[in-house]
Order: sequence, then C-alpha cells, then structure tokens
Amino acid sequence: MISSSEAYQAAVVGNTRRVFLRTAIDIIDPDLQWGTVDSSGVESVCDTVQLHDKNIDIVPYATLEPNRWVLDGSFKLFPLQGSDHIGFLGNVLSGGDGTFSTAVWVEEQFANVSILQACSVYFPTAEYDGYPVDFTVEVRQGGTAYFTREFTGNTASQIDLDGFTVYNPDAIRITVTKWSIPRRRIRVPEIIPGLLEQWTGRMIAEFSLKHQGDVSCMTLPYGTCTIKMDNLDRRFEPRSKNGVFQSIEERQGIPVSLGVQLEDGSVEYKSVGVFYQYSGGWKTGDNGVTMQWDLVDIVGLLADREFMPPSSLPTTLSGWIAALVAQLGENFENMYTVDPDYSNATVSVRSAEDVVGMTCGDILRYVCMATGTWPRADAETGYLAAEPMWNQGSKITLSNLVNYPTMKANNDIAAIIFTLNDGNNTQYIVSGNSTASSETKSVKNPFIKTTAQALTAARSILSTYGGNKLEIVGRGDPASEIGDVDVVWLNESSATTARRIQQDLSFSDGVLINCSSVLLQADGSFMYENREIITVACTWTAPEGATHLRLILVGKGVDGEDGEDGSVYTETVYTDGSVGTSEGSRGEDGDDGQGGLVWTGTIDINPQQQFRVYFSGMNTIFGVYSSANGQRYPQGFSDVASGDSYARSGVAAPQPGSGDGGAGGKGGEPGYLRRTYVPQYDDEGNPAGGRFKILDEVDPEPGQPGVAGASGCVVVYWDKEETA
Repeated sequence: MISSSEAYQAAVVGNTRRVFLRTAIDIIDPDLQWGTVDSSGVESVCDTVQLHDKNIDIVPYATLEPNRWVLDGSFKLFPLQGSDHIGFLGNVLSGGDGTFSTAVWVEEQFANVSILQACSVYFPTAEYDGYPVDFTVEVRQGGTAYFTREFTGNTASQIDLDGFTVYNPDAIRITVTKWSIPRRRIRVPEIIPGLLEQWTGRMIAEFSLKHQGDVSCMTLPYGTCTIKMDNLDRRFEPRSKNGVFQSIEERQGIPVSLGVQLEDGSVEYKSVGVFYQYSGGWKTGDNGVTMQWDLVDIVGLLADREFMPPSSLPTTLSGWIAALVAQLGENFENMYTVDPDYSNATVSVRSAEDVVGMTCGDILRYVCMATGTWPRADAETGYLAAEPMWNQGSKITLSNLVNYPTMKANNDIAAIIFTLNDGNNTQYIVSGNSTASSETKSVKNPFIKTTAQALTAARSILSTYGGNKLEIVGRGDPASEIGDVDVVWLNESSATTARRIQQDLSFSDGVLINCSSVLLQADGSFMYENREIITVACTWTAPEGATHLRLILVGKGVDGEDGEDGSVYTETVYTDGSVGTSEGSRGEDGDDGQGGLVWTGTIDINPQQQFRVYFSGMNTIFGVYSSANGQRYPQGFSDVASGDSYARSGVAAPQPGSGDGGAGGKGGEPGYLRRTYVPQYDDEGNPAGGRFKILDEVDPEPGQPGVAGASGCVVVYWDKEETA
C-alpha cells in the first residue's frame, strides 16, 4: 500500500471525486552516459549533476541580486541541503537592461547517443528568477554545432526542439545574450538530450493499466500499460526521417501518476509505475491522428531477455537481482531494491552451466522462489523489487464497488514435486492442500538444492492454492499495490480479507472507474495459528472460537520385511589337487515398509464440535474422516506448516505417531566352509570311500527382522479465536 495522507484517503472514497492523469513522455537514449558540465562561469554552490536529474523545479533561495532577499522564511539561504534543487547558476550578472556584456553559456556533455532528433531546455518558472529573452541552442558533436536554433524575444520557460537529426551528438550548449530581469544570473534547471514532457489527461485519448503478480513465483506476470496520445501535429510520424519517432528506442521509461483532488483543491499524486517501450510496442490506425504505445514494466523488460552470465556468478539474492537489472544497460544498474532481511540470503547454483541459456525472467522467479520472496515492479519508483509477502492493504467498501464481489473457488493442488539440484536430482515431494486434487506441480529450480529451500518455496506456492478468489469492480485506488492484503467490507458487521494479485486502472474522460481487481483468499495451510498432534484414542473437542479445521490424518506405517538368511560358500580341495566350490551369498534385504496413507483437507465445524479419534488397523479416524481415503507419498508427506515429515518409507527408527514405514531387515551375511577330501581304505588297502576334513568354517548369519512401522496420528490446525 502506497502511503497517503488522511485527506487523500477521504477524497479517494468520496461520493464525488476528481482524478487526474499525468505521464512524463521520456524519449532519452536509455544507454546515454552523462559527462561533465562546462560553462563560461558557474557559482560554487551549484551541483552540476542537477542539470540532468529530471527535476525542473528550483527552490526559492536568497542572493544579493535585487528582490531576492526575503525575510519571511519562504526563501532559503546558502548552503542549501543536498536535496534542494537549484540547477545551473552562472556567476555573471546581466546589465541594467538584462543584457550580458559578454554572452554567457552552459554546455551539457554526454556520450552513447547514436541519434538525436529532439531536445528540451527548461528555464525558471518563478517570476523573480526570470528567463532568457535572447539565446541560442546548439546540438554539437566534436566541438562543431550540427544544429543551431536562435531565439529572440522569448517569454517561455520551456523550449522543445525537434525536426532535426544529429548523429552521435556529444553536447548541447545554451548561449544567452539577454535575460528578462536586470542584474540576474543565468539559471537553467534542466537540459534534456531527447524529449521529456509532462502530458495530462487532456493530451491522452485513452489510458489503461494492468498490475499483476504471482507470490508463488511459479509464473512471472508483469505490469502493462496502454497510452494513446494525441498526435495531431504529427510529431510521432513513423514515415518522417527527421521526426521524433526515429529516436525512440526500447527501454525508454514513461512514469505514470494518478492524482486525486483533495478537499482544499490541491492534487495528491500517486505513482502507479514506470513503463517501457519494448519490441516495437506502437501502432497507429487513424492516419496518425493518435499514436498508441503498449508498454511493460521492468519485470516485463526482463521476462524474455536471455541472461548473459557475468564472469563471476552472484551468491546472494541482492547479487542476483543486481546482475539481472544490469542486463538492461548501465543506466539500470541501481534500479532495484531487496528487502534488507533477505538481501544477503544465500542463493547459488552448482555451476554456470545451470543458468546458461536461461531467460532473465526465469532466473528472477527462481532466485525469489528459493529465498521466500517474490518479484514485482515497485509502483512508486519503477524499480525491480524482491521482498516477502506483507499483510497490509486498503479498506474496500461496497459503496465503492460497482457490483457485489464475485466469489469463486480457487484451484487446489495435490502435491509439489521438487527435483533438487544436489548432484543426484533427488525428488522431494511436498503435499498440497488437497490430496483429492488432480493437479500437481513439478519444480526444477537450479537454485533449490536442499529440502529446506524446497520447503521455503513450497510455503509461497501453497499460499496461492485453495480457498476462494474474489473478483471486484470498483472506482479504483491509485494507492493500492499488488501484494496488498485488502479488507472487503461485505456489510456493516462482516468483512473478508484477501490478497490483491491483479488490478486494472482505466482512465477515460477524466474518470477513473470500472476498475477490476482479483483478490486471492487462499486457505493457506501454513497460515493457521494453532496446532495439536493426537496420537492416542480420545474424544477431541474443538477449541472455542474455531470455525474450521485443517486436518492431516496419517495412517500406520507398514512394517519392514525380514531379511533373508545368508547361505554358505563352500570350497573343497580334492586328493588330486582340484578345487570345487558351491556358491553362497548374503541374504536379500527385506523390503522397506511404506509410509501410512495420508488424507488432508479443510473442514467447517460447529462451535466446540466433538470428534471421536481412534486407530483401527492401518487407519487413523477423526470423526467421519479416515486416512484410508488418502494416498501414499513416495518421499513422505511434508507438512509445510511445521516443516515436519510424516509417512516416510523405510525409516530405521520411526517415531511413534509419525506413520513412518519401518526399514526392511538386513539380509544375513554369508557363511564360509573350507574343507579337504580325505579318502578311506579297507584292511586290504582297497578304496572304501572317504570323508571331509573341515579346515575353516564360519556359520551364515540369519536375516535381521524388519523394523515395525510407526503408529499414525491426527494433526489438527485451527485459527485462534478472533477478538473485537
């Protein structure tokens, strides 16, 4: 939820309200690199970086120039704070008629611009600052002006120039010969090599915006924005070689804001995102009278871009996020934020081969999935943000909805199957919210190498399954964000909460209305406050205030089978020196016992309802519910709420109540018999049979008994009692 004043909160839900649209059309080369600022002379108080910070407002400040020393506190004194904007300030005063005895100039230098077809120069807007009357604008390359425009008798505070083409420009110079006020310094708040204009709802024919996100990181939806602008003057003409259109490139950002008029008449704006042109993204179909732009947020810029691995792969969440935005160019390198509690979370792959050929979008959702965060484009800054889920949002009343909320069932999931990147491709299965569901999800995330990381990911994934979806259509609130947990007031006494996963903002004819949103009210098996594990027969009474339960019924684990006895290996030496053998071997191990059947589900209950709990044979029964209706999990059932595992197979020492199957008994070790044949003779010396003489003998071991399977249990979750 974007922070807002109490006046805004009252105005946005008022019976009548006025909403204003504002966009900054920013056509500046996204790879531009700023250089130094040169001039005929500059005051030492200036920070020349302010000449290209896209801030055109100069704070009032006192100087010894006439009529600038105001003692009512409205004018600031030097030195100003670092955030106070003064732009460029020259060090020479104009004469008595505003003319400079020697022309003064300021030059903004830059690099990495292949073509320039427009530029903007901003002068002061305050009456006491003045503006240039006679001046020249030059677009230069290598010290030579390839475009020059002279102005005389000017009264405007902003000059926008187009209709020219300069290749590989490296500077824009403003030379002033006369100022509008005598004894004044030259002041220039901003020089823009490109086009930077504020457009309002009057200039925009159509506007629509869609925010969307997925906290599970199973998909990577992103925000989109469509703006159709008035183009009557044909400034955006695809067929014109000298038109502004030719210098439009991908990754140029357009910040969009929506404002609400407050009771005092002022307008409080909320940024709803920064959107970028990509892959063309434009069209015109009415002979160029309007130009439509289809834009995406920073997540959309990354979604399908192939990741180019750096020489050294990152090992933390913030490192990976930084590496991803850097793929968009140097000017994007710092356009990200990571929650400080997760910034240094360890996240890595086994080798660079794991990420070769992957898209930035897949890596983005994978690293967030592995760390329990989710990616979004921050509406206020436009930056790429990675952060955990939060639990705050807005209040939505029926009076601000077009219709009563539509509610429908959300999808269930039976299991999530992880393939761990542990070198063995081990499968790890986490149960979903409903064993009866036909849907399972397979996750092969190269950043998930351990079961702990898989459980972290499973918690986020399960938070999007089960429960309900709410679809609402209302007047829209620009301060709402994807990920907010909103409270929907259904009547005077009841309300429901749900997480916002999609919202549309549509602005037409000065009205923000019919804005649809999707809210997810997943039952979230991991969100329950209380848990009890029942391992003995009893009558269980639901706690006061509990209205629904999440149950995990774990049946008894199967006993492991006994191992087979070992057999004897025999070696016999005969009188002629020959050796005969008979095979012996270790006994076969007994089969492991399977884990018990597991049934899980969410049930509604009556106040303090009682349930009979008993264990019958292999089954665990809770009221009318039985583990016999569940299923077996080859890797065991993982309770994402607690991180505990139940109903594993082949456990050497199962804990009572776990439902684990016992390990099979080990087969007996083989025996060994070494002997020699000793012939026998009668009294006359004739052969009369013989006997074996034992030289060495080891008895075979018997097979070990299998381990008994563990008894089952009932795991009950419920919400804490709500208080007023």
